[in-house]
Amino acid sequence: MISKVTSAVYEGIDGRRVDVEADVSSGLPNFNIVGLAATTVVESKDRIKAAIINSGFEYPRGRVTVNLAPAGFRKNGSHLDLAIAMAILECEGYLDYNRTEQYGMIGELSLTGEVVKVNGVLPMMMALVNCGVRRVIVPNENYYEAVMAPGAEVIPVASIAECVELINDDRPWRRPPVPAKRNSEEGQIDFADIKGQENAKRAITIAVCGRHGLLMIGSPGCGKSMLASRIPTVMPEMSEQEMVDCTMIYSVAGKIDPAVGCIRTRPFRTPHSSIGQAGLLGGGTYPVPGEITLAHNGVLFLDEVCEFKRNVIESLRVPLEEKYITHFRHGEAFRFPCNFLLIMAANPCMCGYYGDPEKPCTCTPTQIEAYQKKLSGPFRQRVDLEIRMEKVEYAQISDDYGKSLSSVEMRAAIDGARAFARGLGRTAPNADLTDREITEYCRLTSEDEAFMQIAYDRLHLSPRTYKRTLRIARTVADLDRSPQIQRKHLAEALNYRRGDAA
Repeated sequence: MISKVTSAVYEGIDGRRVDVEADVSSGLPNFNIVGLAATTVVESKDRIKAAIINSGFEYPRGRVTVNLAPAGFRKNGSHLDLAIAMAILECEGYLDYNRTEQYGMIGELSLTGEVVKVNGVLPMMMALVNCGVRRVIVPNENYYEAVMAPGAEVIPVASIAECVELINDDRPWRRPPVPAKRNSEEGQIDFADIKGQENAKRAITIAVCGRHGLLMIGSPGCGKSMLASRIPTVMPEMSEQEMVDCTMIYSVAGKIDPAVGCIRTRPFRTPHSSIGQAGLLGGGTYPVPGEITLAHNGVLFLDEVCEFKRNVIESLRVPLEEKYITHFRHGEAFRFPCNFLLIMAANPCMCGYYGDPEKPCTCTPTQIEAYQKKLSGPFRQRVDLEIRMEKVEYAQISDDYGKSLSSVEMRAAIDGARAFARGLGRTAPNADLTDREITEYCRLTSEDEAFMQIAYDRLHLSPRTYKRTLRIARTVADLDRSPQIQRKHLAEALNYRRGDAA
């Protein structure tokens, strides 16, 4: 007898439907899996056999052949266990074919027959829904993640026996309540905790508002890391689509909390300086997301960026421009999104006190040059904002708490500027404005054109940095609720392009 059960696999962060076909015929007992199955799938044979027997069902005594269709791409992962087991049980008459074909099935099996949690459920759910499957059986622990797929009835199960009973009886099942959205404001740190550094807070406001990359340079202890750690408190709320996109990434990476099942706050990733290219960009035999993809729709903070290996830093140049990264494995392209806000902090030299008015620098000129060259000119051109942070004076630290700019005030300014931009017809962040959109939304008066020509020549701007300056000026104008970019907006934007004049 031949049976057929619907399941799915994921490649990168994209799901693909897989039809699991099983055939039980007479002959010497044997179990073969064909259809370009990876080692993880092939090794499931003994696990599936034990799970079926320990669940109280009789295992076929003849030759078992399982085909994973279509056979043109490699299938990897333990999430096909449940579908393979159900296909075998259907061959043995434990399931009604007319009912089984209505379901998609995802899940790994334990030796006792329990259905356990797997990674990548949401991408596979999306693939099944797009193929017309409307009822999908998943492990209990994956339920809250699976319900994010629109248009699907998600049925959580705990064991093979429960799955068989549910399909045969077509009985109603109790839908677990979806967890309420957590209040992300409780117990949060706040920019008001940081006294002084108001210029840096202004730069962060501009960076978050327009999603402009930011490099903070300053002596140790001036507050670079403290400022960066508070950026999530002023980030805009995530849209439903952004939540789905981030959840798919974290699902594939195995970083979903089963009790929540959804990424509802913008990611904030802080990789250590010892990270390699594979950890930052992702990859592997079966590619998995790296830090830049885990930071998608959020923030990637590189603290002490000059301590990173230079080749690791330079590898960010293309993803920063393209907003995605592609890995090629087994003759296939795996594409991962990486549209993030890049925030970096660096000391001016190895000892950290080059240019400090109080503490002398102990580095030699050669050491200073080598340290600063960790950030190449082409890379710094791709970072929109660059600020030099100064030491906070005692008078600033002793000021009243309420005088320091708070996260609430900064977020209100950012939300207002974004609303103003939408009113003018711009939905994408200003850092992503195309050349055509720059021409449309960043028009200058003849006087301001002359001003920019002088700045272009004196600061030795390139065409790329000129356009980035206009994008920054557009964000500054949005914060001022100004439809027209003015000279003061251009001047402030040029002040953040210090790396071009260095």
